[in-house]
Amino acid sequence: MNGPPRISIVTPSFNQGKYLAASLQSLVDQDYPNLEVIIQDGGSTDGSQGVARQFAAERPELFTLFVEDDAGQADAINRGFRRSTGDIMGFLNSDDLLEKECLKRVAQEIDPDRQRYVVFGRSRFFGSDASKQSKDHPWTYRNHFDQLSIWKRGFNQIPQPSTFWHRSVWEACGELDTTIPHAVDYDLFCRFSALFRFHPVPEIWSHYRLHDDSKTVNKSHPSLILECEEISRKYWGSWLSPLRWRCEISFRLHNRSSRPEAIASLRRAESALMARRYYEACLRGIVAFWNTPTQIGPRLLFPLAGTLGWGSLARKFRPRDEIPNVLCPNRWIGPYDETNLTISPDTKWIRATIEMPESLAEQNAKVWLVLQGSTFQNWSTEGVTRRIKAPIQSSDSVEISVTLYCNRYFVPSLVGENEDTRILSVKLLSLQAARY
Repeated sequence: MNGPPRISIVTPSFNQGKYLAASLQSLVDQDYPNLEVIIQDGGSTDGSQGVARQFAAERPELFTLFVEDDAGQADAINRGFRRSTGDIMGFLNSDDLLEKECLKRVAQEIDPDRQRYVVFGRSRFFGSDASKQSKDHPWTYRNHFDQLSIWKRGFNQIPQPSTFWHRSVWEACGELDTTIPHAVDYDLFCRFSALFRFHPVPEIWSHYRLHDDSKTVNKSHPSLILECEEISRKYWGSWLSPLRWRCEISFRLHNRSSRPEAIASLRRAESALMARRYYEACLRGIVAFWNTPTQIGPRLLFPLAGTLGWGSLARKFRPRDEIPNVLCPNRWIGPYDETNLTISPDTKWIRATIEMPESLAEQNAKVWLVLQGSTFQNWSTEGVTRRIKAPIQSSDSVEISVTLYCNRYFVPSLVGENEDTRILSVKLLSLQAARY
């Protein structure tokens, strides 16, 4: 009887001694019976080597330490993988953590017989950035074109610490590019996606640490996206390829929509729609469509559909940065929000708590909760806080879809609050499955 597949994890280490022990301990806690961890230290001087040596001494069957000069993080990872023997591969930076039993799930999901060569789960932020604490890394994947269209999203949609692949993928696509300063994982995943489809798993598999010493944090977001855009162009193909034409057209439309005059025309249309001046909004929407065709759906059709309760249309035009099925504590949501909740067989109720802004309360804003095709409006009000308890009729599923609608919304940048351009309605304080 065959045992579990061998998994190889490479951990590059350089002067991250204050985080390294926690990262390595998260690998010990996996309790996976066929795991090898290769620690590649590039000559740390802060005590990292001592931490790594202690783990290697206490668990020699698990950890192997190599201390040698390298040409940076990508080179260190490549060196580690050349030494690896596992059928499944992944790398964990010395400041990130794996969720307990993550690797058991990875071993179950990666299966060449089912054409699952690359899998990734969700990743949750933690660390120094309070605005992202306990929030998910935005994750979604559709196809190779979507992977190359990073200019549309403004972020790498594949969370690196939660991504694992079969060795045949690495052999087919090659090593990390050591000439890339920062976005080496994005480059690698672009190459992966050209030959293999990614399989997403809606589970937390890792925790992504944000801190002042992080390469990603220290690299400004516009500069990082520019680097990623340059990387994506390498994989568009020749002018004879339909993919090249699709990427070029999409890229040019996106840039056209980013012009100041385009954004200004869109804001005028948004203001008219928010004020419910529909005739004016229609005329200004036509002008906005000419200037910024890619934004009409998420900026005008989405809030219109959401406030009217047109779920199918709202779902279609949902802004790309609003990822379905990801619930972050105390998060703001727009006029339409759909979330999948995990439930147990004895779950009887769905409880929701929201905070209604005073500006919308003064406009007699209403919120509806839709559960299993039934609409609930009986919110109890305590100041700006509203609560509702909706019954589950019956369900054999482990997940249930919960939809919230609000008939009003606002855009902070348009009402003079701050520079936030998101379409917002209420703050979702909690959404829970309950037995009573």
